[in-house]
Amino acid sequence: MHSALVGKGNVVAADSYDESIHGIQINCMDKNCKVPVFFIKGTMGIKAHFKTSGKGESVHKENCGFAKPLSFQDSVSKVGEYQGKIIEDNTRQIIIRLSMNEIDPDYEKKTVERNSLDRDKQKSELDEDVLKVSKETPTSIGSLKSVKKLFTTVSPDILAGIYLSIKGKKIPISNLIRNFEEASEALWNGETDEVPYFIHGKIERVTRREQVWFISFTKTEKGYFSLVVFDRYFHHFTYKDDELIGKEVLAYGYLKKNEYRKDQQSTEMIIKSNRYIEFL
Repeated sequence: MHSALVGKGNVVAADSYDESIHGIQINCMDKNCKVPVFFIKGTMGIKAHFKTSGKGESVHKENCGFAKPLSFQDSVSKVGEYQGKIIEDNTRQIIIRLSMNEIDPDYEKKTVERNSLDRDKQKSELDEDVLKVSKETPTSIGSLKSVKKLFTTVSPDILAGIYLSIKGKKIPISNLIRNFEEASEALWNGETDEVPYFIHGKIERVTRREQVWFISFTKTEKGYFSLVVFDRYFHHFTYKDDELIGKEVLAYGYLKKNEYRKDQQSTEMIIKSNRYIEFL
């Protein structure tokens, strides 16, 4: 854990914790847990952090986000739960640039010579080594695989401090990564930005027509959500039906209302290639 509740319920980052200021009462920040935790001072190789003793009352509860490794879906949920408090208490802010151009088959990459140091920095990832002092925070995210790795290897309280920089805006990461139902509801309620989103869900069926393919998630009471591939991109999207149906996926693109369906809300996300989805 890199954040904990202190004093009157404020969340403090471990690297900012000061016993003389924050006191000795420290608790887990998860609202379903709040068990006593202890401060571990940083060393030459490991950053300061909080942890339970593993004995008596100092054991994370079952529904706590720090009790066990989280699935991608559970991690996204916990980050959404923690992010409001992290922002409110100004616990931490990590800015990461979202740069997904290279997954776009229409993108023409400019050739730029970089020295080896620049290339090493570009490849850096925020992952399970985040506790190590020498580990760098990434400057950008460029693939769905990177997003999946973040949410399956990094502590949710660290993720809750991330803002994605995109199109001149800095947006909390939990606002841009949602399950398809929440994303659709936000779109129809006018609560989304004009930026691409990451959505996740389970594919229920695939409909292939002459000029367009629809990859549809499980229908809900509020309507439909489909990934859409147009004919000019068919050769870039090579997954067969049996590779898609019944699978949990993460997808990337712009949210769009389908105004032609009058019976129920219908939301679409246009994708162009295999690289616009990642299996979870």
